[in-house]
Amino acid sequence: MAFLAVIIFFMWSRFLLQMQLTRTFGPMLRIITVMVGDVFKFLAIWSVLLALLASVSSLLFGSLLKYSQFKNVLLNMFGTGLGSYDLSDFAEMESGPELGEVITILAVIINNVVLLNFIIAILADTYGKLSSQSLGLYYDGIISRIPVYEDDSRYGALIVGTPPFNVLSVLMMPVFSCVSDERKLRRINDAFTKLMFAPIALLLTLLFMGFNLVLMPLAYLAAIFRKLTVLRQKLQTPQSLKEDGKLRPTSAVAFDLFVFAVFGLPMLAVS
Repeated sequence: MAFLAVIIFFMWSRFLLQMQLTRTFGPMLRIITVMVGDVFKFLAIWSVLLALLASVSSLLFGSLLKYSQFKNVLLNMFGTGLGSYDLSDFAEMESGPELGEVITILAVIINNVVLLNFIIAILADTYGKLSSQSLGLYYDGIISRIPVYEDDSRYGALIVGTPPFNVLSVLMMPVFSCVSDERKLRRINDAFTKLMFAPIALLLTLLFMGFNLVLMPLAYLAAIFRKLTVLRQKLQTPQSLKEDGKLRPTSAVAFDLFVFAVFGLPMLAVS
């Protein structure tokens, strides 16, 4: 299950990378990427403050079972910073619960009031700077992805497959790893690429042919109706216009209608 979880993670990550190439979501994802860097910087500061509060709490309240291990104290301070705390934990203190309540209130103020607003201000500032550059961020993302999506003439076939045909790539990895000659690698890669795309090409071809066969009778009737309309207009054309030599003879239009009525379906099928 862990292996499947890793595969699912990379599949959705790949989906996000594809969204990054769109003009609608690309700039937003680029802004989020920059924000992730700001968040990591903030987490570095926050971790130091959590370690500070946890160390102080361990020394002051080490007699309590909940504060007897540093790992539990660290998690407790993390929960306190998010608003999950219980002041009744300090009721068993011999010196009274006042000191514990002060430390808890101090932790809540530092985390919820100071640091939370601090990270919101950082992210808002980053968004304000980059939102006006959304078009530039989009083109920057496109340009940065061009080398990533270039096909490798030696090993590109290993990544072009779609599920479930990409399972064949795992079987072909030993073959690619054992071949060192460049020309052989290119030939193997070219043949394997065609093999990976063959099922998709066959499926799309069958769908295309089936769709055209369904529409063929409609196209035949539409063409017959159009030719009848042209013939009726030809019959209604004054004789003076017919004799100037610029219009097709009525007999040619009628012959065209007859030929298409007889051979139209085979012609459309071949087309």
